Amino acid sequence: MQIRFLLAASAASLTLATAIATPAFAQETSSSVRGVVSNSGAPVAGATVTITHTPSGTTASTTTDADGNFSANGLRVGGPFVVTVEAEGFESGTVNELFLSAGQPTRLPIDLQASQQIVVTAGSLINVAGTSDGPTTGLNAAKIAATASINRDVRDLARRDPLVTLDLTNSRTIEIAGNNGRFNRFSVDGMQMSDDFGLNNGGLPTGRGPVPFDAIEQFTVKVAPYDIAEGDMQGGAINVVLKSGGNKFHGGGFYSYTDDSLTGSKTKTRTVNLDFSSKQFGGWLSGPLVKDKLFFMLAYERTKEGRPLESGFGAGFANQVPGLTQALIDQVTSVAKSRFGYDTQGLIATTQEEDEKIVGKLDWNINDDHRAALTYIRNVGTNQFQQNAFLTAPFGLGYQSNGYELREEVNSGTLEVNSTWSDTFSTTVRGSYRDYNRAQTPFGGNAFPQMQVCLDSVPGASATGCDSTSLYFGPDVSRHSNALNTENLSFDVSGRYDTGDFTLRLNAGYTRVNVFNLFLQRSLGDFYFDTLNDFVNGNAARLRYGNAVPSNDPNDAAARFNTTNWTFGTQVDWQVTPTLDMTLGVRYDLFDNNVLPPLNANFTTRYGFSNRSTFKGRGAFQPRFAANWEASDRLVLRVGAGVFAGGTPDVYLSNVFSNTGQLTNAVDLNRSNCGASSTCGALNSLTSGAIPASVVGFLARNTASLAAAPTDNIDPNLKIAQKFKATFQADYKADLGALGDGWLLGVQFLYDNTLQGYLWRDLRSVPVGTLPDGRTRYGPFGGLATTNRDLQLTNTSDGRSLFGTFRFEKQWESGLGISGSYTRADVKDRSSSTSSTSGSNYNNNAFLDPNLPAYGRSIYEFRNQWKLGIDYSHAFFGDNKTTLSLFGELRSGRPYSLTMLDNTNGRGAVFGTVGNLGSMLLYVPTGANDQLVQFDNATSATNFNALVGQLGLEKYRGKVVPKNSQTSPSFFKVDLHFGQEIPLPLAPAGKIELFADVENVLNMIDKDWGALTQVEFAYNAVIARVTCAATSGTNCTKYQYGTVQAPNEVLQTRQSLYGIRIGARVKF
Repeated sequence: MQIRFLLAASAASLTLATAIATPAFAQETSSSVRGVVSNSGAPVAGATVTITHTPSGTTASTTTDADGNFSANGLRVGGPFVVTVEAEGFESGTVNELFLSAGQPTRLPIDLQASQQIVVTAGSLINVAGTSDGPTTGLNAAKIAATASINRDVRDLARRDPLVTLDLTNSRTIEIAGNNGRFNRFSVDGMQMSDDFGLNNGGLPTGRGPVPFDAIEQFTVKVAPYDIAEGDMQGGAINVVLKSGGNKFHGGGFYSYTDDSLTGSKTKTRTVNLDFSSKQFGGWLSGPLVKDKLFFMLAYERTKEGRPLESGFGAGFANQVPGLTQALIDQVTSVAKSRFGYDTQGLIATTQEEDEKIVGKLDWNINDDHRAALTYIRNVGTNQFQQNAFLTAPFGLGYQSNGYELREEVNSGTLEVNSTWSDTFSTTVRGSYRDYNRAQTPFGGNAFPQMQVCLDSVPGASATGCDSTSLYFGPDVSRHSNALNTENLSFDVSGRYDTGDFTLRLNAGYTRVNVFNLFLQRSLGDFYFDTLNDFVNGNAARLRYGNAVPSNDPNDAAARFNTTNWTFGTQVDWQVTPTLDMTLGVRYDLFDNNVLPPLNANFTTRYGFSNRSTFKGRGAFQPRFAANWEASDRLVLRVGAGVFAGGTPDVYLSNVFSNTGQLTNAVDLNRSNCGASSTCGALNSLTSGAIPASVVGFLARNTASLAAAPTDNIDPNLKIAQKFKATFQADYKADLGALGDGWLLGVQFLYDNTLQGYLWRDLRSVPVGTLPDGRTRYGPFGGLATTNRDLQLTNTSDGRSLFGTFRFEKQWESGLGISGSYTRADVKDRSSSTSSTSGSNYNNNAFLDPNLPAYGRSIYEFRNQWKLGIDYSHAFFGDNKTTLSLFGELRSGRPYSLTMLDNTNGRGAVFGTVGNLGSMLLYVPTGANDQLVQFDNATSATNFNALVGQLGLEKYRGKVVPKNSQTSPSFFKVDLHFGQEIPLPLAPAGKIELFADVENVLNMIDKDWGALTQVEFAYNAVIARVTCAATSGTNCTKYQYGTVQAPNEVLQTRQSLYGIRIGARVKF
């Protein structure tokens, strides 16, 4: 007889009991099966269990022990598998159509009969949402193919998880459970493929990710993976397992296209005239090289896309930069050519993106006990970027020569060997290598400085900065000397020993990363002209220039270092009862550096400790526990708790090698401070972009200035980032009467507590007094240069998150499926770690104490998130399937803070710090008679009081408004995928599929729907400019507010428009 059963079906109703997911060994690329063979409850010893991967003929055999236990490890992922059990005195038992997931051991309790052969067809186990390994979402190849993704980006898969938010405005970064995307780990076939250096906001090593959709067999997102193999992350783990070949040839190819005619042009009141096209094509092929022995898989994908810019001047731009005319643009272009001999290249309207992916995989069945897999990945991505487009005052726009092209190249390989040495002992050995190169090439070349031209007709209030609108040409200051190369080499070995109800696992790992990072701003110079007339006459108001000393060669300023990470772990899995599993493990990570930053004796003299601290010798102890209880045939309960460490972007370490205060020097010359008599004429009557020789000489000679040079450093007592996570999950298979049986309902709770987080503080800013509302006022340490900082990476234990999720899923035999979730979040932090450089990580926070980020609601909190997926697949015409997939999400807007701006160049005159002067949380006066605040005029007072009412600030009168008190509007987005198969001529087993992906369907229905509006990064809205109206000694006793303005919630036009991509694929 043949019985069909589901994962949660009652064991009592089946002769061959249900397959049950046990605690997962995550970050594995193989699967495993374990179980007990019995007869009416009595163990059957000596039974032979054979597990066969049908597509490849790969076979693994094992024998049950005295208690009837068996296990088979290192199996392929996916399926179908056939499991056969034979024992003397019993008829055989067979499980057909068994599908396995990576790192998710599947338990098969098998009850043999003496007089009846048993054949069971298992339901697919690929849905790993119910794993005991913390909250998890998984997709197989079929679901991936049916996912709407105009970009064919793996991040579109991740957003299906209830705890994932895809940030469309920030390079499509994935924020998992309230964490910045830099702290996630992304792996492919067990190899770390994240942007581990940390420059890409999107978290991946290239703009679109390293692997084609068609190459993916399984995709999972795990928020709290308790297995000891999982580490090096604070947010979540995204794991990809690639397809493998089998004994039959399979493959396919596709072509898709979109352009401005398939893209919306209206959102709310905005009309956007786009002009672009996008083409994607690729294919994959798999099959045998030697039947039953050696198999291959190849995949290729290429994208070429134009991307219209949102901000600029003239027709076609959604956002117009104020203060510009075509006459002004032409005049600056003309003077740049006639006086400086430089072509600005005009304004840019569209940038280009290209991406190429190549993936290859070989699988070798060495024999029945040993299997090897070799994976190769190559990804080259190029993106073009506009620079210096500012929509808030002071306004700005860069010519094309101010932009640049980013080229990223990844080459990686992994070799893995899975071995079964006996019925109880197996091992996995893996080695991998990755080379990553990142180059940033200015459109205007690397032989000219950046020039900023303020379009004022008369000098502004400040001779070193523009108060209105500027035009920029020449390479932007961050592209003057900018290159990165990293090499990753890693080895991992794990051993698994199965004995009865226990499995013991030992893990060891080694990773070494070699880094070359060149980042030196303004090594070509940065000239500022205060008026258009000054520019015409070649008279600069300011020149900033930096370079390596004494060589004047930027390469001498590069950071060259390596990091080493040793990992050790042990874990015990215990099958306490047939329905209760427990896992207890511990992991330890140890970090090392063989190279230290150059010693800065001036820094040591200032603070009494060295600037040479790194991650050397720092470790993290990570105990973990998980349990899985099948309380009934319909209810499963899961709990887990543990510590997770690491995930620190290498750029945080690189900063202390790049900014030592010893390798480089910088000058900042202006009309009131020309540095030295020899350089006082360097700003006048310029006719080229060359840095005057007097300035180059002064930079090399003026080494005394290094005594006050800014120096990045690491707290000598720094601890590696660590979080404690605890989860509870309950999954119930419900019978909802008229709505049917088999509804999978679940609730899950996640508690995330920061044990050791990161924040940055300025050692050179020290308390000198108080401010009107009681907060500390700062000044420079020891009277040092007021514009420099000594930024220290240190720890904070302030931060915690609470998430509650309800989810449901139902699949009908008709081909209709529905799934959904609601998540409530409460996330608090002190430092948001938004960026890569120390300066940006310090600046991009909200501050109560001017030198310490405020604790409170996080910018990564999306308080409410609803997600709904509807999938339908049915063959209306013969065996030609029609597929429809709809996925929608409605989420709260991103939080933002209300701040005030100390508009002082350099060190703030009010708060006394440097760089973060627009990030000070707003004090709300008690009323007109508040003695702590005055306004510069009656209009400012009237406008401020109006905003108090509009923003709900009455409750904060006489107080400082809390961090992230406001929330941008909610966002509702629905995407759709449609596919229709038709016969492939001359190939009966093949199909042609015509498909269309529609992103943001709501905007296609109504221009007012699907709009994304939010305060822009760094999510601080300046409400007023502030000065100190009265002082007493070093204390500021009264604020003065002026230039009052409402928060600017910007409509993100490109992300708010619908887009349609049409295409066709051939598959066989």
